[in-house]
Amino acid sequence: MEQWRFVYDEYDTGQEGRREALCALGNGLFATRGATPDSSADHIHYPGTYLAGGYNRLTTTIDGRPMENEDLVNLPNWLPLTFRVNDEAWFHLDDVNILSYRQVP
Repeated sequence: MEQWRFVYDEYDTGQEGRREALCALGNGLFATRGATPDSSADHIHYPGTYLAGGYNRLTTTIDGRPMENEDLVNLPNWLPLTFRVNDEAWFHLDDVNILSYRQVP
């Protein structure tokens, strides 16, 4: 049987949300979205790490009735990796001219 895998040969900000979800990595206890290493939460990226069973429970009163919601808790982003050359701005993938790009989870 031949292996299959996702391979992305270009950086497309319109597809980053989907790619981050498809490239998530987990072990059953926690999972991390496949966001680019330099990303932080913004209008393009949503890096996150989630713990199994880690929920935020909140009760809201709607029309006089209490409604309980449980939402996954986004743990602190432990992945940020960035750099800069001399005193230039910190590298951010969305701010540079990309000559070549390849993402293989």
